This record gives sequence, structure tokens and C-alpha cells, in this order.
Amino acid sequence: MREITEEIKQEIKDMIFDYYAEECEVEKDEITMDTNPQEDLGSDSLMFVELIEMTADKFGLDIKLQSIGKYMLKAPMETMSDVVEMFCKIYQYGNDIVNQ
Repeated sequence: MREITEEIKQEIKDMIFDYYAEECEVEKDEITMDTNPQEDLGSDSLMFVELIEMTADKFGLDIKLQSIGKYMLKAPMETMSDVVEMFCKIYQYGNDIVNQ
């Protein structure tokens, strides 16, 4: 398990918000932790997969999409807060996220 600091959490949040702002063509300051990525931004599952791959590359993680999918069955991504929390867990636990 990797330690997650406030700096890493902020870096993850910024990466996610920057990504959604660019891909969904909205201003970053229009996105809040309560924003629903699908309903409010029009994001889709391919964008989410791309974000997972970006995160894996950025932090040198070996992530299996199957592990993320199993986790998401237990914890759906309804707000940006959920997305940020999940990516922090991906950083911390990698493929062991399923057991969290």
C-alpha cells in the first residue's frame, strides 16, 4: 500500500478536474466536488478508462480494469468527490482496491 498525502490528493484532484474540463469542454472552475460526471459533464466510460490509464502512467501503477470495475459495482461514481476518492484509492491500493 502506498501512502497518500494531502499533496498527492490535491495532485490527483487537479489531474481529474483538468482532464474533465478539457475533454468535456467546460471551464475547470465550473466543476465542483458535487458535479455528476455523466449527467452534468456528459462524460462516458471511455473517458473514464482513459483517465485510469493516465493515472497509471503518471504514478507508475499497474492497474487492471477488471479490478476497477469490481470496485465500481460496490461504489458507483455519482459525483466528482466519488471519482477523486476512487482515484486516491487506486493510488493507495492498486489492484487491491477491490478489497476496500
